[in-house]
Amino acid sequence: MKAKFKIKTWFKLKKHIEKRFLPPLYKQEVYLKITSLSQENLKVEESIREFGQLQMRVGLNEDVELKVVRFIRGLAPNIANKIDLQPYLFFDDVCHLSIKVKK
Repeated sequence: MKAKFKIKTWFKLKKHIEKRFLPPLYKQEVYLKITSLSQENLKVEESIREFGQLQMRVGLNEDVELKVVRFIRGLAPNIANKIDLQPYLFFDDVCHLSIKVKK
């Protein structure tokens, strides 16, 4: 019989739930998706949503610069090239620019 233990922190609870309910390769599969994400037939808004969801699933909290580069790299080349010509500082700036360029 397993001894019961008390989980006292959110971090420990989260780790316990992940260990029990997520497949062993789940995070690795999501990381692969986020690094190879491309807009393809998606609308820009759908691409932004998918990018955000994948980041949330693995708790990816990366530097803004890396996040922006990863997102732009996944956009259609005609949109990405136009965004590179515009000034931006934050991820939200890039999202707004990509929507404007697409329209």
